[in-house]
Amino acid sequence: MTTCRQINQRTHLILCLIGLFVLGTGSTAPLVYGKGVSATGNGLGTISTPSGSTLFVEIADSPDKRTQGLMFRPSMAPDRGMLFQFPEQGNHTFWMKNTLISLDILWLDESGTILHLEANVPTCPRKDDGCPRYRAHSKSLQVLELNAGMAKKLNLTTGSQLTIDLPPMSFPY
Repeated sequence: MTTCRQINQRTHLILCLIGLFVLGTGSTAPLVYGKGVSATGNGLGTISTPSGSTLFVEIADSPDKRTQGLMFRPSMAPDRGMLFQFPEQGNHTFWMKNTLISLDILWLDESGTILHLEANVPTCPRKDDGCPRYRAHSKSLQVLELNAGMAKKLNLTTGSQLTIDLPPMSFPY
């Protein structure tokens, strides 16, 4: 004799199997856990500017990602950037060795306020370690790199407040 409990268990099993089949056949609906996951599901963070513009940023939240940064990339879309996140506040220094695109570099505090901005930082063609280094006058927790000229285009200055929304798996681990 079959009980209601056995029927419910079978129904549950069948529904789970159907769900696995549908997910495994190329469903294009991304799993969204927070606003920081883009529509393509690629885990970019978003940054909203005071003027209402939105930037999509890769998150450099590990030593390897921070070391690689934007090196060797020939270009970057205008609405893109890279947000470097550090485990603690510090005088985080950046340089343009092996970086092929000019950048705006913005140092931020924990709340997303711009502490310092280096605009239109040029590429450095040197192959040795003699490229200029850039750093803020105060300690920061995050650094945002954008295409050169974007800070001016977006009216970003020291003191501007950015709203940062990170994907759920970003720093801290």
